[in-house]
Order: sequence, then structure tokens, then C-alpha cells
Amino acid sequence: MRNIAAHLLETWPARIGRWPLRTVTIAAAVMAFAVVLITLIAASELSEPQAIGLALAQGAAVLVAPRVPALAWGLSLAGVALASLWSGAELWVDPMLNSHFVVLGVAAFRTSARAAAVSWGATITTGTALALYLRPVDWPVGLIAAGVVSGLLLTTVVAVRALIATSQSLRSQREAAEQQHQRTVRLEERARIARELHDVVAHHMSVIAIQAEAAQYRDPGLAPQTAASLVTIRSSATAALGEMRRILDVLRSGDTGVLPQPTLADIPGLVASVRATGAQVALELCGDTSEVPASVELSAFRIVQEALSNAIRHAPGTPVRIEIATTAAEIRIRVENQHIPTDSTGAGSGHGILGMRERVAMLGGTLVVGPTGNGEYLVAAALPTQNGDR
Repeated sequence: MRNIAAHLLETWPARIGRWPLRTVTIAAAVMAFAVVLITLIAASELSEPQAIGLALAQGAAVLVAPRVPALAWGLSLAGVALASLWSGAELWVDPMLNSHFVVLGVAAFRTSARAAAVSWGATITTGTALALYLRPVDWPVGLIAAGVVSGLLLTTVVAVRALIATSQSLRSQREAAEQQHQRTVRLEERARIARELHDVVAHHMSVIAIQAEAAQYRDPGLAPQTAASLVTIRSSATAALGEMRRILDVLRSGDTGVLPQPTLADIPGLVASVRATGAQVALELCGDTSEVPASVELSAFRIVQEALSNAIRHAPGTPVRIEIATTAAEIRIRVENQHIPTDSTGAGSGHGILGMRERVAMLGGTLVVGPTGNGEYLVAAALPTQNGDR
């Protein structure tokens, strides 16, 4: 039974919310008017105009109770007092008092417990004033009975409303906890994939580094340019391993400060390492980078790194031109090389270019990637420098 009650408390607001509130309110008001009118005419000595007026007051009170509880209480209580004054024989006119209880309960769902207590006090105060004025027979019994019934009704309504609010809060907390659990599961899965990726790539990168170093000893007569290329291959593989381990450490511990992130000042070193392989790379840097936020510098470095890697991979042996201009408002990056059509998918389909687009979008910049129409392939980015974090 407890589980059934809890389920009803949780689902009651949703079920009621499916009905048009205005339609339900109007129907309840019409029903209150009809019941009060018929009962007054049948069981009281009031005239028909009086009965109609009092029934209209109670119907109107039910109509406005969900929206303006204080007005509903006042209108209903005024009707109760008028019915008692017009009858002149009893403390309460039962049809009016019963309809007043309905208004008290409906309005209590839409207001605070303190306001409900005030409405109860107003009801008892009005009853006391009527008793002192009319002095009907057995008025203490009628006053106490009305006070007990209305008090129990309001207490029940306030308690049920509190239970409903608590149930809704618990449901929201459960949903939030479930969402957090799903996010945690996704993060753990990403970390697991990252570890697997590290194991796979690290193995092959280690093999490359070892083979590059061993080649120098197996063939001491290597040309100086070839030996330098092997040294560069080994250094690049070792650097890639170190960077992968740093990323894996971030995923494991959440610490982003293991090693400093690359900046625009590291681009000449990046270009130098590529030149050591025999590639022709022209670099032009201009502007002051001292006030550029770290996040923008990191994105600029990664964009240049990816664009340079793509140029070497897809157009080997062709010259590459890199221009980086820094102003107070933005960083403009331009990487050009000869376009060599291939059978691969179009520009923007690879993960590297997708990563560039995400970085640029994150900073609110612009990115152009693709053939220029004059035999060149262009990567051009503009990164605002005003929104990044220092």
C-alpha cells in the first residue's frame, strides 16, 4: 500500500496536468453553483434571489481559487456570513459552509501553509462574530465543529502538497543522479579507449624510434642527410610518445598541468623539426604575442601543426608557406602548399581537419580549408584573441 500511495503522489501532478486546467476549473465552478443553489432552495428558507446570489458567490470562489486563493477565500467567507445573517436562525447555513470547505481545500493547494492558517483563522473569527451577533442555539458546538473540520482539511491539504513536492524533488534528484552516472560511464569509457589507443600507438611508435636509432648502427656509412632524417624520426616518435603519456595522465587524474602546453613561440621549433626531414618550409611570424591568451595560442599551434602535417602527408616534396600575423584583435594563420589531387575523400572529412574546425568554432573564429583554384591548397584561420583565458 505504501508503494501504491507513493506512486500516486508522484504521478498525480502529471496526470492532472494533462487535463486543461481551465476546463476543469470551469466545470468545478458550475458544479459548485448547481449543488449550492439546489441545496439552498430545498433545505433553507432563503428566497430564490438570495439562493442564486449565494450560489453564484460560491461558484465564483471555486473558479478563482486556483489563480487567486485570497480572493476565493474572501468571496466564499462573505457568502457564508451573508447566508447566516439572512437566515438569522443558525450559526451556519450547511450548504454554504460545506462549499466554503471546498474552496478552502482547493485554494490551499495553490498557496503557502501560512496563508492557509490565516484563512482558517479568518473562518473562526467570522464564525465567532456571527455567534456573538446572532446568538443561535448551540453555537459553541457549531463553531468548534467548523474549526476542527476546516483545520483538519487544511492540514491534510498542506501535508499532501508537501509530500507531492518532496516526491517531485526526489524524482528530480534521481534523474540528476542517473544523468551523472551516465556521464561518468561515458568518461570512463573514453579513458579506457584512450588507454587502449595509447597501448596500440605507443607500441608502433616505440618500434619506429628503435628502428630509426638502430639503422644508424647497422649502416655506419649512411649519408649525413639520411642520418639526420633518422635522428628526426626518432625524436618525433619519442616526442609523440611523451605527449600521449601526458594526455593519458590527464585522463587518469584530471590534472592539466603535467607539462606546459605549446604556444606560438614553439612554432619555429616545430618548423625546424620538419625542415630536418628535408621538407621546404617557409615561416613568417609578425606581431606581438605577449598578450595572447594561452588557450588561443594552443589552438593556433595545433592548427599549424595539423596543417603542416597534412601538407607533408598529401603533397610530399612540395614547398610549404606559413604566415602567422598577430594583432590586438586576432591571430591570422595561413598555410599554403601545392595541391596534389588524390583519390581520398574531400577536404574536411579527416579527423585532423575536424579537430581544427572544432577549435576554431570554440573560439568563435573562422576557418577556410581547401583548394584555391590556382593549384594551391590553403588552410586559413582567424582566431579572436579577446575571449580566451589567460
